Amino acid sequence: MKKFWLAIAALWVLSIVYFLVYVNAPALQTAVDQSAGLSLLHGIMDILLLGGGFALIARGLYRLFHR
Repeated sequence: MKKFWLAIAALWVLSIVYFLVYVNAPALQTAVDQSAGLSLLHGIMDILLLGGGFALIARGLYRLFHR
């Protein structure tokens, strides 16, 4: 089970890095606006950022209150 949460945390950090690059690279923003594949990648990274953050917070709260 530890590997599962480690994978979620790694994907969450990867999505944070992606969005930091996206915010600071106008060329990437233009490419995402013009490419369906990159738009799909952007959507997946968004789901990973929101879902991964929620999952990690929920796991932390669960572990905090169930010890």
